[in-house]
Amino acid sequence: MKPKRASSAFIIACRNRPDELVVAVESLVRQTVLPAELCIVDSSDETPTRAKIEELCDAAGVPLDYHHPAPRGLTIQRNIGIDRTTGDPVFFIDDDVFLEPDCHERILEEYERWDGARGVKLGGIRATPKHPARPPLVSIMWRKLFGIGGWWPEASGKMRRGFWVEGISIAKGVRKIEYMTGWFMSFKREVFEKERFDENLAGYAHKEDVDLTYRVHKHGYVMLQTPAAICDHFQTSTSRLTSHQLTHMNLRNQFYLHRKNMPQDARHRLALWWGLIGQFLLNVARAAARNDWGLVTGMIAGALEQTRARGTLDLAQGGRA
Repeated sequence: MKPKRASSAFIIACRNRPDELVVAVESLVRQTVLPAELCIVDSSDETPTRAKIEELCDAAGVPLDYHHPAPRGLTIQRNIGIDRTTGDPVFFIDDDVFLEPDCHERILEEYERWDGARGVKLGGIRATPKHPARPPLVSIMWRKLFGIGGWWPEASGKMRRGFWVEGISIAKGVRKIEYMTGWFMSFKREVFEKERFDENLAGYAHKEDVDLTYRVHKHGYVMLQTPAAICDHFQTSTSRLTSHQLTHMNLRNQFYLHRKNMPQDARHRLALWWGLIGQFLLNVARAAARNDWGLVTGMIAGALEQTRARGTLDLAQGGRA
């Protein structure tokens, strides 16, 4: 029996992870409901597995637009994917994920269930990770105390004043959320008439996903997370930044996105600095346990950068965004 087909579009922005990309595409073409199109926006130096991917899509009858070479930058590449596709809803997945065979179908069912429901302006739906975070209670309490968010079962799904979200790692039922994360997001195409990914967030673009989705939320759209749709995110280390670079970028983006999205009154600024204190102390403990002091030096470098008001940098390329 041939799989059903939907009107949806899938977009994968990728760079220098060819083997992981093949695995992601393999899981996509094995879905119980296939999408109308797949757009891969690839900024890799080379594409050694492109022929394999084209073969997979051709065998499954999934139209493929393989855009290479693409300009480097996650937000830039995702915006290119939006412009090169027409399907609705629009799905974004990382190149290091594996979709359970019915993941796409379960998301589409939620769209049908919620779209047009009384009082609901549906904007998007995300899946649930196959291996949800279950941190100890002391970690959850620390994160709540400092307002730095994180991931735990049955969290609030809301944004804190310092621009950290309390992410729902798993829930018993469908939950309304104020954020989504980039390894699996889906949106009604109409939201892109109002918002796009912020191309000032260059390179690896930490929190570009939360930035976009929180802006969508502020337009009055409802976003959901469903436990019925499962996606495994491997978070491969290929082409990742060093701990110093990563924490430096995280802090830089934290300031930028807080200024951009949150009221700049005393309450919200205090929440930002209070949260950074909690994060710094947490990073000191992690650095000592792992003997990885880049977790600390990166935060210090980012704080010094903010005192000089240098703005956002693309650390991967060493230039200004």
